[in-house]
Amino acid sequence: MGSPRHILFGSAIGVCALGVSPLVRAAAQPEAPGPISALDPVFVEVSKGVPWHYITLPGFEVLSHCPDTFNEGFARALERSTEARLALLPDAFWGDLPTPMKFILYNRAPAPREGIEAGSPIDLSWSSAGSGFSGSDSLQVSHPITVGDGDAYVNCGNYWDLIHDSSDLSIDPDGAIRMRNRVPRLPGWFQEGAYGERGLFAFRVIRPSLAGDVVVLPNAFWVSPADTAALQQEAANPSKERRARPRVMLPLAGLLTGSGRAGNEDLWNCQASLFVRWGLFGSGRRDAFLEFADLASREPADEALFRRCFGFGFDEASLQLAAYLPRATLENLRVPLPRLHDRPLDDRDARPHEVARIVGEWGRLASTSVGSRYSEYRSDCLEQASQVLERIYLRGNRDPLFLATYGLYAAQVEDAPRAREALEMAARLEVVRPRAYLELARLRLEAALPSVQQGIGDLTPKEFDGIRDMIDVARTQMPSLESCYRLLERLFEHAPAVPARADLAVLDNAVRMFPQDAGLAAKVAFLYRRLGYTDDAVSVARRAARFAESDEDRARLASVSFASRK
Repeated sequence: MGSPRHILFGSAIGVCALGVSPLVRAAAQPEAPGPISALDPVFVEVSKGVPWHYITLPGFEVLSHCPDTFNEGFARALERSTEARLALLPDAFWGDLPTPMKFILYNRAPAPREGIEAGSPIDLSWSSAGSGFSGSDSLQVSHPITVGDGDAYVNCGNYWDLIHDSSDLSIDPDGAIRMRNRVPRLPGWFQEGAYGERGLFAFRVIRPSLAGDVVVLPNAFWVSPADTAALQQEAANPSKERRARPRVMLPLAGLLTGSGRAGNEDLWNCQASLFVRWGLFGSGRRDAFLEFADLASREPADEALFRRCFGFGFDEASLQLAAYLPRATLENLRVPLPRLHDRPLDDRDARPHEVARIVGEWGRLASTSVGSRYSEYRSDCLEQASQVLERIYLRGNRDPLFLATYGLYAAQVEDAPRAREALEMAARLEVVRPRAYLELARLRLEAALPSVQQGIGDLTPKEFDGIRDMIDVARTQMPSLESCYRLLERLFEHAPAVPARADLAVLDNAVRMFPQDAGLAAKVAFLYRRLGYTDDAVSVARRAARFAESDEDRARLASVSFASRK
């Protein structure tokens, strides 16, 4: 049996941004893994010969060109990843995805090409018939990459080097995404401490043991390898004669408010991870910590809240953190998992519109995930999306999810008529795809606005209601899709008449769902001021300032409050 292969997806994923996670060795390491660096982009293409396998399981869709044995192992690893996530934190701490996360699995050994040796970056575009789209020089090493736009995520990777050594896959494809999608939004220190650069869960793996599988969380890293090693020695060899290494730690208030982050990014990241580790596994007060983190998503995480949950204040907590630090750098944490139930795998040949939808989604999202230096790659991705999506659309396929994907692609390439046509059909078919409704609302708004915009009165009641209906569907399907509320704020700016205060309650709720988003709060406050609700504008800005996670955000919100009072 080969050695375990631990694939950690998603720890660096952002909306419309590349997220790259390398293969790693065992979790127990004296030093934390180095920073994750973005690799060159992936390019994929539909094979016209060997059929794709289509595999579904709760929360996931898999499109695979890999052997059945690997598909089985990968699917079981996905199931285990969900159980591991729920073993680490209760379900209430994880947000939902309205559509399954998608995977494209390749199995193609790298072939030498000009200037490229086998085993170094490879071109993932291919066709067994030899007539596939070439992808020019779009290259990528064989590690999975995730792209997404907030409500849909596609992960693509070439697994040629794992096919014969995949008996112990450990993956975490959606943990960071789901945590980010939770509403009300969890505070920044909690998200950073869980899935940030030094996050407690960012490099977790699943290992078998005599009593069953366990989730292994690696030892803590503290600021630098030298500092970490010194703390490990202190924990391994405690002695009254030996002086403990001085602790350089931020005040807990500075950690929770973000005021201590500027100029101390590495220390803040490490301390956020330590605080989450201590709260969940080192304090002996796990329930109190979970209550504190949950309440901190709805009210400011000040000392009064902390004392209410723990029964002691920041000073005592800081002493406990400092005392816990050496042990944290030395020990791995092991969390048991329930035994896996062997359910039959839902595996069949993929239908053409499923292949087009998933590969086309990858192409359009990947094209937005890289910078200007990859302009040729961006063009290749959109060309790929065009080829696979247009072919199926012209055949008259009217699968709602396919229509939504096609409409989003058409909007991205600024073909508004085709985008409206596809998205209107998808909406009539009641597709579950929040961004499709949001993009349709945006297209309707752009089409309805006059060339010279005045603000209030630009839209007729019918236009306003039709656009509002689409936004309401999007935010109902996915409350955590923050862009819904930004478009809604813009819609209110052009309402047929000044909205009644009660009609704006949805924006009040948005500010509460995303309490740390100073930008959203500022836009809502300015809108209220323009509409004449000055006291409400001040209230929104002041409340948001109490949740702000940087001095810059606090100053920005203070200026909103001051301007509203003038």
